[in-house]
Amino acid sequence: MQMRDRIFHKSPDDYLQKPLVTALCSDIGRGHPSYMDGLLSLLEKKYPTIVSRTVFKASKGVSLLSWKFLSGLYSISGKGGLATKFYNLIRRRSPDNSSNSFAMKILGRDIKRKYKNFTGICLVDHPLIAKSLAGVCRVWYLHGEIAAPKECAIPGVEKILVPLEETKEKLLTCGTTREAIQVCGLMIEPGLVDTAEISFNRRLERIKSNQPLTIGFFTSGAYPKEHMEKIILGARSVIEAKMKAIIFCGTNPHKFRWVRNEFKNSGAKIVEDDEETYHEIPDFDVLLVTGKTRQEDTQRAVELIPHLDVFAVASHERTNWAVGLGLPMFVLFPLIGTFASQNFEFAQSQKVVYPLDSTEKAKDLGKILSELRQSGQLLDMARNGFGIHRINGVEIVVSDLLKTMNS
Repeated sequence: MQMRDRIFHKSPDDYLQKPLVTALCSDIGRGHPSYMDGLLSLLEKKYPTIVSRTVFKASKGVSLLSWKFLSGLYSISGKGGLATKFYNLIRRRSPDNSSNSFAMKILGRDIKRKYKNFTGICLVDHPLIAKSLAGVCRVWYLHGEIAAPKECAIPGVEKILVPLEETKEKLLTCGTTREAIQVCGLMIEPGLVDTAEISFNRRLERIKSNQPLTIGFFTSGAYPKEHMEKIILGARSVIEAKMKAIIFCGTNPHKFRWVRNEFKNSGAKIVEDDEETYHEIPDFDVLLVTGKTRQEDTQRAVELIPHLDVFAVASHERTNWAVGLGLPMFVLFPLIGTFASQNFEFAQSQKVVYPLDSTEKAKDLGKILSELRQSGQLLDMARNGFGIHRINGVEIVVSDLLKTMNS
């Protein structure tokens, strides 16, 4: 599993007997764990005795196998089709959104036992974990997504931490009590928040200039075939238009090699990201970025995003960058999963996205970007995505958590 257990001084079971903060992480996919990664990176500096572990470390036997099955199913579901529908069915199908279904009883068996006598606050990053522990201990469910499908309205938790008022309103219509929901602001990686304004102003200047644009292409953990095809076609198109492409290949070495081979005979200057490129961006047509872990991958993205003028990505957790950081977003279609369509619709209403909903658009991406730039629409997309929402949601959650623990 990519998320390492963060344990300080003693074993996790020693801490479960004391009033403190602990985190139970799903480590399933990228979206849910990425919000917890950002939170823990800041929280550990201010609360160094926090214990964090994954459901895979907290479970055993049939319960552990069930979480592993769910993780594998999630990876398959990210590719779309019947697997996606089956995964979403498991997430939603419990009477009145409770933990009484057979599947939920198996998934929650061991974590319920471990946290039964825990008197502190348990941070969780996934609705299935929140559902399992609701009523067992004090649960704060970190819901970093703008989207809010019905399965994320978890009764019985102490707090559901959400980014926007729009997210809150959706959860209220699904039956969540108003007292349980706390609006914190967009939960963007702290490193991006620190440089947000200066990066935004520099992006505006680059878009207004005649210098080549730099476009980021982001893969998702499931690497859907249609998305990967559009990434390759789009990158080729922007290179032909004398722009630069940075492709974030994720953590799968096989996919990294596949992307590299797609440009092997293109005549483009291909640079593989390494320690030498960390300090100074080299000259390139295509820069290929990969990481061994999700955290490494995210950290490198944080370092390179200030250099991007546009990015192409599925409308999942990275939608936050478009609506909060002023980074115009080209959305890879089809929209896969329960979050993607809601995220896209919100970003579209804010006028910060452009749909890459056909192969033809991907092939013409360079031309489309040039036209949007010339007409001023690309500049408007950037401006529409900055200064509208609070972007320091992670900092606010940490502050409120520490206040609660000290009260």
